[in-house]
Amino acid sequence: MAMSRLTQRKFKAICYYLTSWLVAAVGFSAVYLYSSPFRFESSNLLFVVQFAIFMGLSHGIYDVVILQDEMDHRPVVTALMIRSSFFLISISANLIICILLWSKEPDFSLVTSESIYKVVCAFESSLCQMSIFILFLLGHLITFIRSVHKKFGTRVFVNTLLGKYQDPKEEDLVFMFIDLKSSTTIAEQLGHVTYSNFIKDYYRLLSNCCEENQGEIYQFAGDGVFLTWKIKSCKHKAKPLNCFYDFKACLKAIAPKFIKRYGIAPDFKAAIHCGSVISTEVGNFGSEMAYHGDVLNTTSRIQALCGKLGQDFLISEDFFSIIPLPLPHNYTCTKEGFFELKGRKKGILIFSLHSP
Repeated sequence: MAMSRLTQRKFKAICYYLTSWLVAAVGFSAVYLYSSPFRFESSNLLFVVQFAIFMGLSHGIYDVVILQDEMDHRPVVTALMIRSSFFLISISANLIICILLWSKEPDFSLVTSESIYKVVCAFESSLCQMSIFILFLLGHLITFIRSVHKKFGTRVFVNTLLGKYQDPKEEDLVFMFIDLKSSTTIAEQLGHVTYSNFIKDYYRLLSNCCEENQGEIYQFAGDGVFLTWKIKSCKHKAKPLNCFYDFKACLKAIAPKFIKRYGIAPDFKAAIHCGSVISTEVGNFGSEMAYHGDVLNTTSRIQALCGKLGQDFLISEDFFSIIPLPLPHNYTCTKEGFFELKGRKKGILIFSLHSP
């Protein structure tokens, strides 16, 4: 049975923690053994690998299952203290478990006076104490890298690390602009503070759907959001259409919770267009990724036609020509006609999509 996209997202997150702890623990051990006069033994590596697996699972379960792979909404100091306590307890507990497992003799119980003595001796050693401190810092570093990755997305995060966006680079991308319906009315009805919480919950669901469909959030523009995919990734699977469908289904399923909390449920309209843009990193302090080109303006102007045409989902001919047929989720496509958009010399053919 195939995993759902939500399960895949959580599985990938746990795999990240497992891989990170394996790389960090083995790397730290390799550096130590290289500078140490002690002879290398395979049992040392197996002990480290076992500990790293336990830590990766513990860290993954804490972030993905307990915190639901979302931001910790507690005050910063409180969240930092709780996470620090978790790392210290988890590192110590996993070290104790590993020592007990490796001290166990055949036909003897796991916990004996001899195994407890080995645990006490291990924790009294300066090497163990230093290792706990370094592992504590590594735990925070792994969490920080994960947070930065979630903020920028895989493609932008990796390319930024490699310095690929220091110089302008041409890319072929798909953009979907999603706009919250009746946002001004909702803001007036709820007030600024309540509306801020409302929009946070709305964006949290959208970002999850975007991640589950291998998209990236480029920009939040008030109550609108630009999502993006590489064109080549959409030629065999219409990921933006799947994202739109999933977000609609998600909002429909969670509408009762929104109504209970805010008295109103969100809805949205969207448009998709694609083409070549220039990708680059702009700014010095507080720099960010930027896409330059008329594709983004065209996408937002197509989305503005939704109200005029009475449609929730519009796509351009350029995007329609690259996606595989038949359309997913039993979408039907209707030609709305050619439209002259501000900033474009030629008209653009627009289609509306409808699902049962």
